[in-house]
Amino acid sequence: MPFRKSCLVAVALLLAGCGGGSDKWRQNRPKLSPASGTILFNGAPLGDAVVMLYPVGGTHSASAQTDSSGRFVLTTFDQHDGAVAGDYQVSVIKARVEYEPDPENPRTSPPMYHAEQSLIPETYGDQAKSDLKATIPTDGPADLKFELVGKEGKLKVLADRRGKRSS
Repeated sequence: MPFRKSCLVAVALLLAGCGGGSDKWRQNRPKLSPASGTILFNGAPLGDAVVMLYPVGGTHSASAQTDSSGRFVLTTFDQHDGAVAGDYQVSVIKARVEYEPDPENPRTSPPMYHAEQSLIPETYGDQAKSDLKATIPTDGPADLKFELVGKEGKLKVLADRRGKRSS
């Protein structure tokens, strides 16, 4: 029994020393500001869209996915941790993807990626063409709002029924 107790104490002390420190990557992270927002498309909430913030002259981008009410909370390092203060170029992507079974092995092969359609104007999803911008303040939370307008894109066939990519 004494040996068993001393082993348990040794293991407990060993585990107590593990994980308590902080690695150099976490220590060197820049300060983040809480940042969230809403995306509307033609006046309605845009759910299941991906929003990306690209820093203007900075080094850390942020991203999020909208919920059914168009709300999002930005992530830079850890989920919902916010964004580095500064100016950003913003892109938003919302697409529908069609999958089809492999015609040679429809029961055993995974579906083939076949076609996609942007459900918002494609310019919003292109960092170079998007006119969306955001500023994250240093002294408080950011509540961003993006109001997108336009028509959805056309369905693009990305692979034929044999899985060959279109050009």
